[in-house]
Amino acid sequence: MFTAVPWIRTSDGFKTVRETLLEAHRIAGLEPGLTGIETGTYLRVLTSVAALVLRYQGVSAGSFHPESVDAALDFLAPASDLFDPEWPFLQAAHDGSGIAAGPKTPVKKLYPWMPADRAEEFWTGSSVAREFDTAAATLALAVHYHYSLGGNNRIDGRACVYGSPGIRYPGIGYTATEVLWRGDTLFETLLLNTPRSWVTGDGLPAWADPLCARSKGGPGEPEHPLWRATWGSNTARCLWEGGVLTAVSTGGSAHFPPTMGAGKEGAKAWWNQRNTEDTFYLYADIETRNAAGAVTTVQRKAQRLDFGHQETDLAVEWNSKGLSSAVRRRSQGTVRTPGRGAQLMFLRHLVDGSASSPVVRRTEVLISSPKKWVVDEDRSDAVSDAASLVKAVCSEVAKPFTPKGRLTALRDRRAEAETAFWLKVSGPFEDFIINGTGSAVDPAVWPMVYSAALRAFDEVVSSAPGPKLAPFIMTARNRVSWNTSQLLGLTGQKVAQS
Repeated sequence: MFTAVPWIRTSDGFKTVRETLLEAHRIAGLEPGLTGIETGTYLRVLTSVAALVLRYQGVSAGSFHPESVDAALDFLAPASDLFDPEWPFLQAAHDGSGIAAGPKTPVKKLYPWMPADRAEEFWTGSSVAREFDTAAATLALAVHYHYSLGGNNRIDGRACVYGSPGIRYPGIGYTATEVLWRGDTLFETLLLNTPRSWVTGDGLPAWADPLCARSKGGPGEPEHPLWRATWGSNTARCLWEGGVLTAVSTGGSAHFPPTMGAGKEGAKAWWNQRNTEDTFYLYADIETRNAAGAVTTVQRKAQRLDFGHQETDLAVEWNSKGLSSAVRRRSQGTVRTPGRGAQLMFLRHLVDGSASSPVVRRTEVLISSPKKWVVDEDRSDAVSDAASLVKAVCSEVAKPFTPKGRLTALRDRRAEAETAFWLKVSGPFEDFIINGTGSAVDPAVWPMVYSAALRAFDEVVSSAPGPKLAPFIMTARNRVSWNTSQLLGLTGQKVAQS
């Protein structure tokens, strides 16, 4: 059974699911060197099992009780056997025919970050194992179940589709971002990320109830929240030899949610709704306004921390949207509410390739200062307004370096200007905006933001080609200076310009 395999990589070494849960209150967390997808896989599996444990013992305990853990694992045992002929764990059953080890069925297919054979060594630095032992195979199967993307691989004509619980398709070149809480111990981390709705009722993880026999909602109601959160659109057909995984084919699942509508549109509508309910992602309402400033549309979108941006840039964007309040509201439904010192943990997955054959090119865990991402409630409005101002200043610094700017010879340096600004404004932003106190932002920050803007501009133009640009540079600098001082309310004040 997968629960008896030591495949969970914790900060205290490899452990079984049972050992991990029983020792969770003494374990700091998962192994720090894990990728973002590996971390998300472990936490998604552990929280789904923890929800059942908490049904037996209640949510107010300070650890998982042995009798409750054993009761939950015994209940899940029929659905957790890797080699069960009828319901193998996270796999599609088959009679062993139609699959053989070879280049067309490599075990690496289970990982969404694996490129084609010819690119494998370039991206990974080494070749990938041709077979997986039971522990490695368990992780790989769980990764595929939770994070596989759409593609052309098929099982019995069913192609892989975009409906896995842990990954979103943000578009090629963008970063799907999970937003979780990180506690002082693994036990606290699990409770901070387990919804109370998973604990109530009789619903099971979808991998333990694939036909939704036990997890159906009432008449006209959707499936149990735990089942919805853990249903996966893709599966794997595996060839095992003596407990070793030697071949894999992947494709779409044969089992669908009872309330899923017909056809592609029905499926998309179901998992889009399911995705917005996922407590591992942060969805926020994004408004679109017309020229008069009136709201024309409101869309719920998963928030991203894209790669290729300075951390200060990301933090300013986060706070300008007031996402500190949004993430706190989302957490009101979890078993344990995060305290003032709880850290946010971002799992970032960069999607590359093509829409028909996507690949996760990079996946990592980002843990940052609590204050930078979770602002005190009484200060959130002030920080949001201040962050919006800093964003506007960055835009002014970058304007001259665009096709519409006056510095046509430097019009390809917009990204360089933005990066220079974020580096120079990082100190003032953190010292006065993030680390400040009270319900207002210290006005002493604005001359520093103004100075950062002009220093960033000067840095970018310092390598301008030839003296003929000098008059245009001076005109552009004066315009940046004027617009920035207007934005920051510094007009008429004597502020340093270098």
